[in-house]
Amino acid sequence: MAYEEERAKRELASKRNSMRGLPVGTKIPDLQIRDVYLWEVEHLGHRFQSEGAGIENKMHGVKSKTPLPLSPTFFTTRSEHDMSTSEDKADFKSDEKVNTLDAPDFTSYNKLIGIHECILSDLVRKPNDNCATHAYVRAGPRRQLHFNPAKVNAAIVTCGGLCPGLNTVVREIVNTLYYLYGVGGKVYGIRGGFKGFYDHELPPLDLTTDSVSEIHQHGGTVLGSSRGGFDLEKIIGFLKAKKINQLYVIGGDGTHRGAFLIHEGCISKVRTHKSVHAIMAKFIW
Repeated sequence: MAYEEERAKRELASKRNSMRGLPVGTKIPDLQIRDVYLWEVEHLGHRFQSEGAGIENKMHGVKSKTPLPLSPTFFTTRSEHDMSTSEDKADFKSDEKVNTLDAPDFTSYNKLIGIHECILSDLVRKPNDNCATHAYVRAGPRRQLHFNPAKVNAAIVTCGGLCPGLNTVVREIVNTLYYLYGVGGKVYGIRGGFKGFYDHELPPLDLTTDSVSEIHQHGGTVLGSSRGGFDLEKIIGFLKAKKINQLYVIGGDGTHRGAFLIHEGCISKVRTHKSVHAIMAKFIW
């Protein structure tokens, strides 16, 4: 009888929480996260001028009533900094309700990432534990575009061991670039891992929506994969020759160490040679 009485109390408390918009369950008073420290990401506009300034970031053919979020300072270019931190917008709320799609603060995109949205890095909580935690910047579309889609040439490479879903990732990148952003350039599929950037026996594939339409039904990766073969200068030379400004690297820890080196190498080239085409390495896990 005592057990049934206790369970009834818990169920009643859960119903009350639900009516108040609170999560269902038992609140633990000595578990909390009070302070969140965000690992910030530098906007590429701090290194060189953004080509997408003034271009609305929207998903083609999709409408919603999602308010346009303001960008935190580390997501903006220098020219946008004053606008994003002005006092009249300091109290902006990303969930503010507006009744019309014609309002200037609404987007045709289905969802733009708002101010300081993040992913907590330390999820395990213990009673009376340290309330502070680090957080990662949440990936996703922002209000401002850095690249002008009409001028984008992209490349996709898969490296390391095989795992389920590689072809699906390749297919969705291609479809997103063409269907949602309407890129005007080419999307290259780099064959055989990092060595495909310079191996003449492995010329890149021309990835189109037609060529990737059914690859998700097959295992492995249509691009092929390998370990090693990383040559920074040759990889950057390929990116420059093909005028590639978006590189999508798919793999694990070692692969993304290589991707980071490519990013750092391209930034270094921009510093030393102002005329070198700007490169951005986009990381996909």
